[in-house]
Amino acid sequence: MRISKTALVMIGLGAFAVLATGCGAKRESFNATISYVLEPTEELPEGLTALAVLDAGTEVDGSEDDDRAKKWATIAADMMEQMILDSASKFGTGLSVAKRRDTTKVLAEQDMKAAGLVDAGTATKAAKMLDVQALIASKLNIRVEVKTSKKTTFDLTHIAAAAGRHWGAGSASIGAREADAITRNMTVQCKFSMLDAATGDSYFEYAPKPFRKHDKKTPGPVFGRSSGEADLDAVDMYIGELVQQGVREFISMFVPCEVDYTYHLESSHNDSSASGVAAMRADDYETAMQHFQAAVAEDPEDHESVFCMGVISELMGDRDAALKYYRRVCGMRGIDNDETMPMYLAAKNRVAAHKDRIRK
Repeated sequence: MRISKTALVMIGLGAFAVLATGCGAKRESFNATISYVLEPTEELPEGLTALAVLDAGTEVDGSEDDDRAKKWATIAADMMEQMILDSASKFGTGLSVAKRRDTTKVLAEQDMKAAGLVDAGTATKAAKMLDVQALIASKLNIRVEVKTSKKTTFDLTHIAAAAGRHWGAGSASIGAREADAITRNMTVQCKFSMLDAATGDSYFEYAPKPFRKHDKKTPGPVFGRSSGEADLDAVDMYIGELVQQGVREFISMFVPCEVDYTYHLESSHNDSSASGVAAMRADDYETAMQHFQAAVAEDPEDHESVFCMGVISELMGDRDAALKYYRRVCGMRGIDNDETMPMYLAAKNRVAAHKDRIRK
């Protein structure tokens, strides 16, 4: 049986489509938000009823990152003030916060250092003027690194102009070319302290390892186009997430704190996995879990489904099971370390650190 040139070209296009889109079920997606209240790890010092929050200090060298850090230093202080006030309102902590506008004005009038880690003498003098028993001081350092690289993508460079007439009329071929890929690494380093107004000594200290976030845009394997920074999500969205995480971890040391984490979940190409994500959108967690279990039974390395099982376990209040699934997915091989693995590791570390502090 003779096959026309048009048919051959269409077969080639079909094969290309498979390369471009993959195979299997359509992938489903869902943004799942996990919320709970963290109990404090320490008791507030006796007699502490009022404190003031200073703007975070920054390292200044004139770079764009320092300008960004200065902006987020102010935002971080706003976050701390609001979290403390929210905790007082919802959980009756009895802790009040001097208005930051007044705090900044008083310190500026006295030509005192209004940001960063103040020394003991300055802390004592500032606290007396502000009529508070403690000060919260912090330091913030933000770095954003952007790198570009080349990736190979394929195009159909020639299509038969007279397909079906005769074999010499045209041709179809696959051509390779290079397109730009872009990668962005964001690092936020925080240090927080609550200082005793009387002595300048520290009540609480929180200086975690740097928070990191990775973002990238890569051209597709077929008909891919070059990518630039404009193709990435807004950098402040990620920095805000990292700064908020640091602030929340510090504030939750001494007052109850509401937290929420949102994960963008995607199914694998397995039909059961796709059905599981669809069931999550309907808040039918038991059915969703059954679908994911079926998907993992077919493919034990289906990391998308295993991670979803961890998220469902958290949503159903079973943190021990969630940690088990998060540890399992972090131990899988062949996962894209640049994108997916950081999310898996962060979930595992968060649950391991929080599960015994979560209000029942």
